[in-house]
Amino acid sequence: MSLEPIEQAVAILGEHFRNYVVIASDENEPLAYDIRFSDPYAASGLLSAASNYHEKYIGDGGVEEDWEWAECDDDDDIFDDLDEY
Repeated sequence: MSLEPIEQAVAILGEHFRNYVVIASDENEPLAYDIRFSDPYAASGLLSAASNYHEKYIGDGGVEEDWEWAECDDDDDIFDDLDEY
């Protein structure tokens, strides 16, 4: 059974990450795209964060100096606050 490249990417990401978004455009059809995600709400947050990152990255000419990355000892800790909603 042969999977399409985007299906292969989704299979690999699904094994290793809780949330993911994959956006792919075919070389022959550059204006069309295919999008896959694990969860629609997580996809919204991931796309928003990626868009903000991209706008800052492009605006600064590709410089990533001012970004502060949050670190978490336990992956489940970042989801604790979501249970309150």
